[in-house]
Amino acid sequence: MNTEPSTLPKPFVFVLMPIAPEFADIYKFGIKGAAEDAGAYAERLDDQIFTEGMLDRIFNQISKADVVVADMTGRNPNVFYEVGYAHALGKIVLLLTQNADDIPFDLKHRQHTVYGGSIEVLRNDLSQKLQWAISESKRRSIPSAFERFSIRIIGVDIPRAGLSTDTPVIGGSVSQNSFSLTVQVRNDSPETVLGITHVYLFTQENAPIIPAEYKSVYIAPESGSTTLAPSGGYLFNLATAPTTQISPAEPFTANPIDAPDGLADQYRLSIAFPVLPPGAVEVSSFSMIFRVGVQSGKALYRLRLHSPSQYHDYPFQLRIKLVASSTTGKGEDKKKSGKTKKSQAA
Repeated sequence: MNTEPSTLPKPFVFVLMPIAPEFADIYKFGIKGAAEDAGAYAERLDDQIFTEGMLDRIFNQISKADVVVADMTGRNPNVFYEVGYAHALGKIVLLLTQNADDIPFDLKHRQHTVYGGSIEVLRNDLSQKLQWAISESKRRSIPSAFERFSIRIIGVDIPRAGLSTDTPVIGGSVSQNSFSLTVQVRNDSPETVLGITHVYLFTQENAPIIPAEYKSVYIAPESGSTTLAPSGGYLFNLATAPTTQISPAEPFTANPIDAPDGLADQYRLSIAFPVLPPGAVEVSSFSMIFRVGVQSGKALYRLRLHSPSQYHDYPFQLRIKLVASSTTGKGEDKKKSGKTKKSQAA
């Protein structure tokens, strides 16, 4: 067994935060401590010696970093500006705050650590997220093993997570409380991909629209009624033949490292894609349903595709309105689905 220490450089975590005395222990023991726990090292600008301008140095270090950690406490405008630059570069940014109100509206959908001034809470939570972020950063940096797909959902292009700061919107209206979303997948990598074996949808907790599944159920007739037997005789008080009904699917609670954006409900979709040669396109669809009593839905989602070697995440928004609900028919609703009008975020 080799017990020699690794000679590989540690992952670099660049820290964006107000440089003030009240943040000294938070930085030293909370953020740097969490980085050490995750096998990385963390620095902020005042730790470094440099000759270029301060802003140039910040941009340089954001570009160089494996992961960026940003403390949004106090709504410091410099930190906000630097976080925007990091997002524009597609960097993985882990947000921190003592007060959840300090997270801007446009970033509230991203998972963030609210530590309330507790260094222990900060260190424990951040170290777990850093382990995921470092692993994800390494995965993204291996172009030889990096598969590439183009994804469309009912005609709306969905960029891979980290490639765009704008989340595409699928919007419109449906006339039934359940409807289908069609997914197109194209293999843009130069090699054949041995299929997409697992597909998941991550949602916010209690999202207004969630994945649905069809189930065969037996409905017992009313007391005194009869059911015609295959022989032509009558059988009394027996269940009828099975009928197909659509109902909400049951989610798993996502592992925290799989929910950096706060989408904590994980649904396995009953779709897959076969072997995909370079340039090949495959199409499938999955069902969604409004929760009981909900007439319109606006929420964030993330589609995850698993190949035999990697996974790929594609975030999007749904903004769907139910304009006329209908009751579930016997076996016919499986053939029907609401049709959505699609729109792209401006």
